[in-house]
Amino acid sequence: MIHYALAVLDDSERPIPAILVDGRVHSLASALPGLIKDPEAGLLDIFENWEHAHAQLSDLAARLNGTGGGLCAVSKLPDDGYRRLVSKPVKMIFAGLNYYDHLRVDLGITDFDKRAVDPLFFLKHAGAHVAAGQPIAFPKQTNKFDWELELVAIFGHRGRAVASADAMQLVAGYTIGLDLSARDWQMSDRHMRKFDLFGGKAFDDSSPVGPWFVPAEFVDAGDLPLDLWVNGERKQHSSTREMIWSTAELIESITQHMAVEPGDMLFTGSPAGVGLFSGTFLKPGDVITAEIPGLGRIRTPVLA
Repeated sequence: MIHYALAVLDDSERPIPAILVDGRVHSLASALPGLIKDPEAGLLDIFENWEHAHAQLSDLAARLNGTGGGLCAVSKLPDDGYRRLVSKPVKMIFAGLNYYDHLRVDLGITDFDKRAVDPLFFLKHAGAHVAAGQPIAFPKQTNKFDWELELVAIFGHRGRAVASADAMQLVAGYTIGLDLSARDWQMSDRHMRKFDLFGGKAFDDSSPVGPWFVPAEFVDAGDLPLDLWVNGERKQHSSTREMIWSTAELIESITQHMAVEPGDMLFTGSPAGVGLFSGTFLKPGDVITAEIPGLGRIRTPVLA
């Protein structure tokens, strides 16, 4: 099967769902008319009909491979000029504290036994979702604005009460995400429990995602390097090998409580190197860049 990836490009007037094959980008509206009925929703039509759409896209990739031409042929894809992969995801589900190196390096925990505890989850709303390359405003309510790089799974099937052995059948593929945090709200003495994932995590524009979606069969999700830089200085350098609960185990735990739907996004946790434990935080004018090989690179400027 020929490798392909999907994105939604922005020409300032309309979204352009596109496929990347052999280093060239092609408009899906031209290559597969009718596949996406509502481009304003991003790739949602594809995720809602994943098996059928994936078969068509795989055939298209085989036809386009090595043919040249296309919407644009570039040796280096841009860092911006994208729209959201799903304009308004119903659910953005986040796993917290899901990397051994995060526990070991940042928290000094070396005797952790995952059999004794359950994964930590929280939700964000559609307004937290930001396209790759889109500048975000520095949130005025915080003085401790932090970064976290995450592998994001996007669902292509509905599932409820799914065992981990079957869970990966629900995943269409993967992309890159950032979980931006207001740490002074997340851990605040003003909160009744001194811990608040609403104020600390769920604010507007707190989760850039993209730029590319890659189908699951092209991604070794259990062995991916993860790197994040702030203004060119590397802050996070790890691998998904450090994940405590696998994507399948996370899905099993989530679907005990709620169904996942096509287009929903699962952020699978962040490795060591967040700003909280070094006392270093984002400021206006900073640029966050993160990369997961095979999924591309996401760039997020922070404006005043």
